[in-house]
Amino acid sequence: MPVFNGISRRNMIMEKELAWEVVRVAFRSSRELQELLALLKDRATPDDYQALAPRVAQGIDAINDALLNPVLAAHPELFDRIEAELEAHGRID
Repeated sequence: MPVFNGISRRNMIMEKELAWEVVRVAFRSSRELQELLALLKDRATPDDYQALAPRVAQGIDAINDALLNPVLAAHPELFDRIEAELEAHGRID
């Protein structure tokens, strides 16, 4: 059984629609952090960008590790829903 950050599929038993809400929030949060990276690149000093960009990227990775990976391990059927949303809208809302 896959384990992500000490959370096994067995420990991530939640209702499917609640799991989908976790996916939506994780995608939205990551998208906002990616938008922040673009803003920093455009408006921050090079030194500030170099200091902050890796930390923002760590935040995106943390969202994936802490939320997305365990929820999708528990609900792999949500991969199809993610693909459909991305195809239809270009993002998860």
